[in-house]
Amino acid sequence: MSTKKSSLSLKSIHKYSWVSLLVCWLIWILNAYDREIILRLGPTISETFNLSPEAWGAIASLIMLVLAVMAIPGSAMSDKYGGGWKRARFQLPLVIGYTALSFLSGFKFISHNIVAFVALRIGVNLGAGWGEPVGVSNTSEWWPKERRGFALGVHHTGYPIGSLLSGLMAAAIISLFGPENWSYAFFFALIIAVPLMIFWGKYSTPDKIETLYADIRAQGLSAPDVIDNELRPKGLLKKTLRERNITLTAGTTMLTQVVYMGINVVLPAYLFNVLGLSLAASAGLSVVFAVTGILGQIIWPTLSDIIGRKITIIICGVWMTISVAAFYLATSSMLVVIIQLAFGLVANAVWPIYYAAASDAAPEGATSTANGVITTAMFIGGGIAPVFMGALISAGGGWEQRTGYIICFLAMAACALLGVVLQLFAKRDTNTPISKTVAAAVH
Repeated sequence: MSTKKSSLSLKSIHKYSWVSLLVCWLIWILNAYDREIILRLGPTISETFNLSPEAWGAIASLIMLVLAVMAIPGSAMSDKYGGGWKRARFQLPLVIGYTALSFLSGFKFISHNIVAFVALRIGVNLGAGWGEPVGVSNTSEWWPKERRGFALGVHHTGYPIGSLLSGLMAAAIISLFGPENWSYAFFFALIIAVPLMIFWGKYSTPDKIETLYADIRAQGLSAPDVIDNELRPKGLLKKTLRERNITLTAGTTMLTQVVYMGINVVLPAYLFNVLGLSLAASAGLSVVFAVTGILGQIIWPTLSDIIGRKITIIICGVWMTISVAAFYLATSSMLVVIIQLAFGLVANAVWPIYYAAASDAAPEGATSTANGVITTAMFIGGGIAPVFMGALISAGGGWEQRTGYIICFLAMAACALLGVVLQLFAKRDTNTPISKTVAAAVH
């Protein structure tokens, strides 16, 4: 009885887990900010370079697609370097590196050369895509398995916060310095990243991990699976890809990312070109869903610890299908806000559940590799979305015609529903309180 209570209580969680969560959460905010800021500035960048919907869609797709390039090989490198305390050391130069590239793209003489700007943003996203599964795995490895959904959910609240900051910063920069100085928004992340990563590299030590894991086991909980590189078995990527729950969840992830990235591409342009808001207002109002996104990322992943990953993903997928289709009704700023708040309750919540499902199903020693598979699928969906949405907007009559945007909203709803269908074929959860109770009753 005491073990069961401790497995569901946060009061007994060791302080090292909480500190690691705080640091990884801040890193995730910076990652989200650097990735999302370019989407908030989409209409402004399109105006600067006189880009058509197809051209902007192609550029955004290229920049987003490179997020997938290093996710699997980079995750495998991270696993090979070592988990637990070692992963923070691996993470340190990576985060500082891609935020430094982002800082460089803030200079106007670089950003207003479209070739140089795109090249730098490709460099930023190569690092950001590499950093995502590493950061997720770092979070997982400082928390007991029984609280993994909660930890990753709280960790991922950093994404809507980073997204919200990107919208607010874009609006502030445009308002204060004028649309021609939009690149100043890229100066922010590096200033925070350098001291944060220096602290994290010094804080993450073998003594702390040993103390933490001993405390986890003393409470009757399950410590994460972290093995020495010398004992790491061969062929982990193949074993990972053979796990049905990982590959099916990766498919759902890709389709969901088409929805999420599609909204980020379409909504600022819709607000500016159809509803007639200013560039600053369009950037700011397009991230309202981040407000409820923060709440959703605590509720749904925590619930997945109790009722299981599969059923939670299905519920969230159905919710996403309905809410994104409801943008068809968004004919005023007020309706845009209301629908965004409903959409936001699941828009950000699903990612930590996908990662928790992959971590649960990962072979021993392959946590980051499994998360890398999810990240790769996500970024492929992110790369597809801008060019897909750009083509649909053009087919509907171009930037200023509402028809193309409506087609986009309905196409995104179809993608969300297809992601639900894939989950129907996933194996049921066996490590949740409910499933264990049912199994005990049967036996």
